[in-house]
Amino acid sequence: MFVRDEQNLSPQRAHASVMTDFPVAYVLLDHAHLPDEEALIQTLRTRYPDVQWSPGGVLRSHDADHPMFIRAGDHLMTILMMPAPIPYDQELWQRASWLWPEAFHAVGRHRAHLIVATMGTAESNKATKALNYTEKTQLTTAFAGAVVAASPDVAAVVWQGKVGRSPEMWLDQSLNAFAPYPDQPFALWIEIVPYLAGKTLGALTIGLSAFTGREIEFEVDGLDQRTVTSRVAQLSSNLIARGLDDWPKSGTVFEADFEIDHRVEMFYRNSRFNIGPVISFESFDDRSGRVRTFPIIPSTIARDHPLLVMLGKVGLFDPAKVQNLIRLRPDHYQSEVRLEGFDRALSQALSCMIATEGYAEADSNARRALANGDPASARAMLQPWADEVGKIQLALKVALTVCDAFLFVPAPLRSP
Repeated sequence: MFVRDEQNLSPQRAHASVMTDFPVAYVLLDHAHLPDEEALIQTLRTRYPDVQWSPGGVLRSHDADHPMFIRAGDHLMTILMMPAPIPYDQELWQRASWLWPEAFHAVGRHRAHLIVATMGTAESNKATKALNYTEKTQLTTAFAGAVVAASPDVAAVVWQGKVGRSPEMWLDQSLNAFAPYPDQPFALWIEIVPYLAGKTLGALTIGLSAFTGREIEFEVDGLDQRTVTSRVAQLSSNLIARGLDDWPKSGTVFEADFEIDHRVEMFYRNSRFNIGPVISFESFDDRSGRVRTFPIIPSTIARDHPLLVMLGKVGLFDPAKVQNLIRLRPDHYQSEVRLEGFDRALSQALSCMIATEGYAEADSNARRALANGDPASARAMLQPWADEVGKIQLALKVALTVCDAFLFVPAPLRSP
């Protein structure tokens, strides 16, 4: 079967499926230098007076290759200067350019970068509370914002290697680093990427999984890009604040509202774009004629496989019955050509079911019963294997629904 291969994902995409507890900001510089420590601490105190900022208490070398440490209450922040550009990522800066047209020019001119991150507690006191990911994000955001304010030649800021933003946006929005929902500066932490599926405008997030373990894929018919982006932003902000444990269950159907005039279904599934686990929002009703029905077990296997032929003779298998049908959106796939690997694995699973003495005996007895005009007895003898086929159909229907498996090759991300 066609199942995603996590080993072949790029580092950025493979990371999307794993929550991290170590937020990092990269401050891109035109020239290699660390900010002045006294000026930075003063900037931090001015911008975030509710936090106690002070020197890190670590004897620091004047060598720029050594890190700078700053205390934030009982916790330690660090800046490490790297006298080289960050590796170039075309996709990252393409995404950044949607909000910031000068993004490519900024990354092209930078010659060094600072790595900004939390370093744990500043004291060995075990009573000091460890920070969760959101608290570390708030501290790192505040600290990076102050570094931008205290540095004269910042070209850009990159969050977690995924989200590129202008220094002006960081200066402004990082002031709200400790703000509660809905005012937290989530636009510094996540990217909202629009895409097109058929005629439907959708959007997905990049970076949200660090907070929740899942990204969002939002694909609801009949909405314009502004509405889609706004909805995904609202959902992301809410998820960061509430966490996934406090969210509705997979399969929840939401009623129409003032912007969406039809029902929307939410699923927890894997992304068809290989970005890892997602929360998927899709139109519950097929208003645009996007959904078609496909057989899970195709007619070729139903016609040729000895198990299914025999089950069909006694009325225990019909490829046209609803148990064998899956509703899919063809515009999610490159074509409607079934994957050979899917059907091959399916045939092998069916063949394993009959490669036993138990089935050989049941098959022989069922054929004898049919020859004697007793289809009811033949059906009873083969019922256990019909039940197993039904389990395979159900398992595949679930796998195809949550994108654990694919019937066709998924279509790549397509920009509007």
